[in-house]
Amino acid sequence: MTKISFLLAVQGLPQRQAMTQLLRAGIEVREYGPGVLDPGMSPRPGIYLCMDASELNAYRDSGSLAVWLSTQTLTVESMLDALSLGAVDCWSLEMSDEELAGRAASVLTRWGAILDEAGPAQSMRAELERDQQAGRQIQLGMLPKHDKKLGAYRFRRWMTPSLILSGDFIDYFPLQRRHLACFLADVAGHGASSALLTVMLKNISWRMQQKFGEPNMDTPGALLAWINQSLLEQGIEKHVAMFLGIIDKFDHTLHYSMAAQYPPALLVQEDGKVQSLGLVGKPLGLFADAEYVSATVEFSLGSTLCVFSDGVLDCLEPSDLVEKEQSLADKLAKTEALSALWKELEAANPGRDDMCLMAVKRQR
Repeated sequence: MTKISFLLAVQGLPQRQAMTQLLRAGIEVREYGPGVLDPGMSPRPGIYLCMDASELNAYRDSGSLAVWLSTQTLTVESMLDALSLGAVDCWSLEMSDEELAGRAASVLTRWGAILDEAGPAQSMRAELERDQQAGRQIQLGMLPKHDKKLGAYRFRRWMTPSLILSGDFIDYFPLQRRHLACFLADVAGHGASSALLTVMLKNISWRMQQKFGEPNMDTPGALLAWINQSLLEQGIEKHVAMFLGIIDKFDHTLHYSMAAQYPPALLVQEDGKVQSLGLVGKPLGLFADAEYVSATVEFSLGSTLCVFSDGVLDCLEPSDLVEKEQSLADKLAKTEALSALWKELEAANPGRDDMCLMAVKRQR
């Protein structure tokens, strides 16, 4: 295994135990004095492992790479905190030796690319692009499988970001034995800041699966109110539009709610008839007193639920929003394959905004 050099300020037993575990994983770790924050300390550029959050920014500002190293299981909140302080990656000592070695190799590759760049400005641009590309891979890894069958239902999704990272997010998953959940979220803006919030949305998916079925948590509107409160508690100055649907597999009904979702979700029947599922609701993450209503519709055999983010409206010719909605409904009524429709929309995309489509079909 290729030896990898990292620097760790050993100040006590936790750091020494961490060094022992990393060395066992085949990662070369060298002790680096008492710590970067000591008076008169001027660290040389390198790759630093930080077990103290206060060191993250200091190491980064020295022209180095800083990695957050935790002795505990990483949570979404701890990763967001570390990334906001300048960490390029987050490791947990609860990871396997193989995973730690792989993460170390990835960081070393990035460090080698930085050293190989021609100059500081070019190096910074290249590093930012690598960060964006790495973030894109993380985002793709959080998405559900593109063509996924859950019982009698087929779930598909298409996404085209305006930049490398996307502020749109889609997820679908079972909720206990009887139900399936799906949502499309559109974070305000686009790029890295909006993309960061999609990590929280994935965490909300996991928490939703744990909470579903508790008192007052069994309707889409109640779930949106809970998501709204969760985002407000994080204090993130971004708002989110969302469509949330819960499918009852036993009686084939779709229960749904919306938070400022536009354009409205569309239910396309097998005969091509299109039904708009628009509901009024405030965006998530802005109003503590926001309430969200729920509605129910039959999910008939052969019908397809289609939910678009608002970026798709830029791909339609009409200038009036009402006419854009109608144009989208007309295209859905006539199309024989959603993949072909998506290619048509992508070809007309001016690239000003992220756009995505979530489709759920009840199959025979």
